[in-house]
Amino acid sequence: MKVVALVSGGKDSVYSMMKCVEYGHEIVCLATLQPPKSNSEVDSFMFQSIGTHVVEHIAECMELPWVAHTLQGKSISTDMGYSATEGDEVEDLCCLLQEVQKRFPEVQAVSTGAIFSNYQRTRVEHICARLNLISLAYLWRRPQDELMQEMIEADINAILVKVASMGLVPRRHLGRTIADLYPFFLDLNEKYQFHICGEGGEYETLTLDCPLFKKRIVILCTNPSAFGRHDCSNSVEDVAKTSFRAFTPVFPCRPLAKKHTISVSTKRSHVFRDQIVLSGVVSKNVSLTLAEQVHNVCQQLQDTLVGHDLSLPSVAFVHVYVKDMATFGAVNEIFAKYFPCHNPPSRSCIEVNMAEDVMMDCWAIRNSTKRKTLHVASISDWAPTCIGPYCQANVLNSSLILSAGQIPLVPATMQMAAQEHLPQCLNNVLGVLEALESNLRHVIAGILYTIEPQDSLADETQLLLNANLHHRDAYESDDDDSLDEDDINEKSISTQVQVPLLCITVAALPRQASLEVEFLALTHQAMNLFNPQSFQFQDDAFNSEWTIVPRMLCVGFCYLSSSLQLLDASSLRSHVLRVLGKANLVWKSLLHMRVHHVENSPDLTSLNVPMTFVPTHHISHKSSAVSVAIQVVAYDGELMETDLWLARKI
Repeated sequence: MKVVALVSGGKDSVYSMMKCVEYGHEIVCLATLQPPKSNSEVDSFMFQSIGTHVVEHIAECMELPWVAHTLQGKSISTDMGYSATEGDEVEDLCCLLQEVQKRFPEVQAVSTGAIFSNYQRTRVEHICARLNLISLAYLWRRPQDELMQEMIEADINAILVKVASMGLVPRRHLGRTIADLYPFFLDLNEKYQFHICGEGGEYETLTLDCPLFKKRIVILCTNPSAFGRHDCSNSVEDVAKTSFRAFTPVFPCRPLAKKHTISVSTKRSHVFRDQIVLSGVVSKNVSLTLAEQVHNVCQQLQDTLVGHDLSLPSVAFVHVYVKDMATFGAVNEIFAKYFPCHNPPSRSCIEVNMAEDVMMDCWAIRNSTKRKTLHVASISDWAPTCIGPYCQANVLNSSLILSAGQIPLVPATMQMAAQEHLPQCLNNVLGVLEALESNLRHVIAGILYTIEPQDSLADETQLLLNANLHHRDAYESDDDDSLDEDDINEKSISTQVQVPLLCITVAALPRQASLEVEFLALTHQAMNLFNPQSFQFQDDAFNSEWTIVPRMLCVGFCYLSSSLQLLDASSLRSHVLRVLGKANLVWKSLLHMRVHHVENSPDLTSLNVPMTFVPTHHISHKSSAVSVAIQVVAYDGELMETDLWLARKI
């Protein structure tokens, strides 16, 4: 893509340009927001202003055009979400990029050096969405120690031009390079939790040279000030450069298409405390056009939610089932008209064979403060972007994570991985969970969608999940000091050695993917406090596998053997009730059943539970041939959140 690089002069924005070139993009121009007076500093939540007067010389070093705009606005809208606000400094960014588009209409994307600031990232993404541009944030959520080492090894010559942290002394550290100070930064990190890349505002940098420069910046005189700033004058000089490596993209795999039929639940919705689930909704008239059916389904969802004093912005997760994956783009375009861009739902999508063009079910929560959304629309190395009205994950009641379906996309290129599809999917999920202070070992259940039968896939997934059992994260070190390693390992192993995993074969997946994974997980606080238990259960009719937290959570899968010709609803109810009893939960806490069936759909009307019937080609199970697999979800989020609060975990 043709890219404009937002450059402050510091190491992060420059290294982000290097990553753009590495991944095959072309930097067309540089752009900067400057303070009203040259070399002055403004009080901004969004932009680094110290050193921006040098960006013109960076553009000269790269032999590229430079576009600048003067900062006029203030930090007015300071909530995490952003909407157009007159007089806000973010609107200056919009003016800058509009000027770029006017002068360089071929520009398609914007590069930034954001690492951890959701505040900055969401505002850049907002402006990009308004201007139909793509946000590139290749440094997003990179571990700072690893990232700093990369920058140094990539020959970025950046000096400190401002310090504002314990341990950093202006006359001692201003003007020194990041390579020189890196060991000292590690020491400060150990002593004071110092951010190695300066993400906490500990210091600001100016880049003098990097492999993209055809000339380098030379400091002519320096003046370390008492206020921790390094004022300098500079010039540029020619320098020989070696070529910079480019990235070879990967390509998607071959599709596989099949077709099936569908059934509809008689109970439309169920409410338990602050949770509401709507069963599989289809158009009542299959003769309608695709667009009309999608509008009809979304309107039915909306009307049902309104009947419960809710609306579509209350939805945390949507399952989308389409008859033909080739129509997904058209479905998504209409979907975007109904669901909000701010705090959108998580989503998964598969192709199934049904008479209708589209079916949806959804999970909503009554109080928006009980829900946390992770929505990153920038392309990065972190996890696949979500540019449309859907997000990577939603957290309910500070406890349960609803992770969107992940296919094996390489995040930085948004192209399908050439091989190792399962590890790529899990790596994508890992990035999402770690951003929510969770991990793969906190997964409590999952569905694996494939386009070809893979009877060993669940076991392979389990092995990869178990590989994370003994790994501790940075966020565990502060509030887990009372637990030793054996306690932590025991809590993880009690769940993960047999996490309920359902593997089903469907007709097709988005982007012609061969695999999609959809996980439920617990936050770190919930996992640590509640210690969920996983187990298997069997009677004459069903095999099942579960994860439970007594009084709060019961999720799992019930399997009906193909040798049994008829699924008896009363037997299923009895089986599930026995498991709910083990979890000290009642039938009304059961939110939803998702019925995956190979042959005709079973008659489960008497259970009076919202159900989504999903026709599949094959259900993989290690014990025997299976004709029906039913996902069961019971959840008391209010109680789980209350106990977390009482334990001072939130």
